Amino acid sequence: MKIGIDAQTILNPKMGDAAGLGHYTYQLIRYLLEIDQENEYILYFSHRAREKDFEKFNKPNVTIRRFPFSCYKKFLPLAYSEMLASAFFLRDKLDVLHVPGGRVPLTYKKKIVVTTYNLGVKKFPELFSKRERIIFKIKPAAFKRADAVIASSESAKNDLINNFGIGDEKIKVIHNAFDEKFFKDANIDEIQNAKNKYRINGEYILFMNTIKPLNNLTRLIEAFSKLRLILKGKKPNSNYKLVLAGKSGWMSDEIHQIAKDFGLKNEVIFPGYIDPKDLNALFAGADLFVSVPVYEEFGAPVLEAMASGIPVVCSNVSSLPEITCDAAIKVDPYDIDGIKNAILKVLDDDRLRADLKKKGLEQAKKFHWRETAEETVEVFKSVN
Repeated sequence: MKIGIDAQTILNPKMGDAAGLGHYTYQLIRYLLEIDQENEYILYFSHRAREKDFEKFNKPNVTIRRFPFSCYKKFLPLAYSEMLASAFFLRDKLDVLHVPGGRVPLTYKKKIVVTTYNLGVKKFPELFSKRERIIFKIKPAAFKRADAVIASSESAKNDLINNFGIGDEKIKVIHNAFDEKFFKDANIDEIQNAKNKYRINGEYILFMNTIKPLNNLTRLIEAFSKLRLILKGKKPNSNYKLVLAGKSGWMSDEIHQIAKDFGLKNEVIFPGYIDPKDLNALFAGADLFVSVPVYEEFGAPVLEAMASGIPVVCSNVSSLPEITCDAAIKVDPYDIDGIKNAILKVLDDDRLRADLKKKGLEQAKKFHWRETAEETVEVFKSVN
């Protein structure tokens, strides 16, 4: 087979550290090329990608293409831009085109596989920017047009069926994974260096993801404000911080202001984007990982925390119960006191913490990008 993959979301393939959809696309391609030498792959990158970015993809069965007109998109009518993209794919006479994220040229009529992304826009449009809402408008048609749709969780599959009218027979659930580097232990010096670098003093509770409304950080901050008062009484020598790590997304300034409004300017830390080489240490140094979004299509940071050996408190909605099973404490993301109580319960109970660590490590071992790639190849074969 000749398989094309739209890889425009990968901004730095050599580093492999692009977040979200870019990270998924990078890891998928990385493992597809490792396990599959029989099929031919054509990888389509943005015009911004550099020659040195392609070093990891230099394989005998790989051809690299750049979209030559990407830089002119803002000057082109959408329909004309779509026709150019379609023609670009058609010239390679692909057997299958894989489009992570679902931005399919609607004029392209050959075999297409789509991976879903950002399905939460449909259920919670108010939690996304106007730009994200506009971009998402073309996706439902792409899901229906595709020959197969890959969902990263059973929860996402149910959303496709119930909210988009996609037939069950077209959807394949293939779990994402995470980088196995998180199983590597960090030593005390590495942890302290990371804390110094990101100005974290004392004990801390960690969140790691984009700073945006969908991740429910306003309620988490309010829960933490109540928690600190309790901890000061129960553990007077403690100095817990809430570390909200990750790149800034839509309305991140408002979320920063919420922390100030609660009088937590010095207690809620926003270190921003974390250098990949510091991730292990930052996870390992935390007493607890907490992630309580109102919607989560998959939730790789939760698995990263489990692999790092720290206990997890997470939402009881969408995909998170599915990927954590009994290895995390789950809470209603709208229940501020419930979030506070769950965190306190874990911090207070050494036996529970040890149990969550053990179960978390075992649960994290069930997810691997190699399996994601193997199952994806089977989807390519099924539509050809």
